[in-house]
Amino acid sequence: MSDNQQPKKSSKAVVAVVAIVVIIIIAAGVYYALSRTTTKTTTSSTGGAQKVTITVWGSGSAGGESLAFNESLAAFEKAYPNITVVDSPAINVASTQFPTAAHAHQAPDVYRDTSDNGGALYAAGLLLNLTPYLNSSYINQFTKGTIEDWTLNGALYGIPVNTNGIALYYNKALMPNGVPPSNVYQMIQDAENVTAMGPGYVGLAYGIGNDYGYRFAAWFPAFGGQIFNSNRYPVLNSSQDIAAMWFVWNWTVKYHVDVTGLTFTDEQNLFETGKSAFMFDGPWDQSVYEKALGANLGVEAIPYNNATGLWPEPLWGSVGYVISSPQASGATPSQIWASLKFVEFMTNFNSQLLLFKLAGDLPSLVSVGTYIQNHTFNDTLISGWIQQEQHTQQFPNYPQMAFYWTPFHVGATNLETNSSKVTVPEVMNQIESLIIQDLQQNGLLPSPSMPSISLSIIPTTLLTVFSTLISLSSFSSLVAPEVKN
Repeated sequence: MSDNQQPKKSSKAVVAVVAIVVIIIIAAGVYYALSRTTTKTTTSSTGGAQKVTITVWGSGSAGGESLAFNESLAAFEKAYPNITVVDSPAINVASTQFPTAAHAHQAPDVYRDTSDNGGALYAAGLLLNLTPYLNSSYINQFTKGTIEDWTLNGALYGIPVNTNGIALYYNKALMPNGVPPSNVYQMIQDAENVTAMGPGYVGLAYGIGNDYGYRFAAWFPAFGGQIFNSNRYPVLNSSQDIAAMWFVWNWTVKYHVDVTGLTFTDEQNLFETGKSAFMFDGPWDQSVYEKALGANLGVEAIPYNNATGLWPEPLWGSVGYVISSPQASGATPSQIWASLKFVEFMTNFNSQLLLFKLAGDLPSLVSVGTYIQNHTFNDTLISGWIQQEQHTQQFPNYPQMAFYWTPFHVGATNLETNSSKVTVPEVMNQIESLIIQDLQQNGLLPSPSMPSISLSIIPTTLLTVFSTLISLSSFSSLVAPEVKN
């Protein structure tokens, strides 16, 4: 649509405006009533002597995280003998099973999830707003960054148990003099040297087609790009983002340090068997690599991009615990109380320290971070993670981010399997178009003909009511009227 064209007015838009006004008026009345009865407390002020059972989904990645969860769970059940926890460890973070179960009023009481996916679930009205239950002295125990990861429009919707992202694992035995690269082109040179060692060696193994853009996101800032602009509109067809994709794709087609068709398991196997120099991964898999490589394992920040003067910045988010809204889980007050106790226990000092010892997870509690700095536990890799934390981007937790993953996977797979027919710019346009299409279908891409409402000015409790009303009313069909060019 050209600048001088105006979208045709739609009667749906008028209906939408009226609907918004009506809903806000109704929600305001509910908020007023709630505000006269709701007081902020800590969970310690709530009793729960009777026996109660809560359901929990997700106990952590296989290996150290799972071991730490089970040990902390046993300690929790000993401390709270009247609370029975039914855990479903096979359900991973960002699972589609949660919203499906929530809309059927069968969600678990507690869910272990990522901060970004939790934000989308909260915006949909599926999670409990924890702000009324927790006072500032409790919240201030956590690092500011991790609490911000779990805050949306002023509401705290989850409690972080760690903070994490990816860094660059490297095999010291395959590095010149055992020293890792200081910039990205040295990284490529080191990878070329490993590939030249013979058949079966892949210096910089990275399955771009199998990736959903989590690890790739680090490269956008290295070329001055981003996924969404400040208005939460996708901008993956920018020249900067296209340059980032060209750079990574050249690992395969120009430098020949990567091959097509790799899965994440293939990448891990190559790295663990000494056939690949590098691995982009997080601390959750560190124990696996330590077992395979021993003293030859190193960690450093993804190297500086000497071509642009910018650093790669991995998405730096958090895993934590959320509590389902009563509408999603059918929880009783005693189950909510027990869920809060469980979340507090699983994120406390001992539980987070155990996570660090067994899985290398970086803590979200200030006190645990201080303790680790003063007690290194002979961990020679912690300095690399501290270095990486200096070059990160906050993990977006707004709902639009949930629609980045699958389009990226589709576009990257298209590039990998059809590179003789499609170009990098065409693929980046494809990814952006798919995101826009999904946002439109879910009512998350505002129409130019619609007035915008800043949710940040709406009180937290009112926002919760507002989100619930939206989720119950097929509201997306109203706020996204069809506009023809």
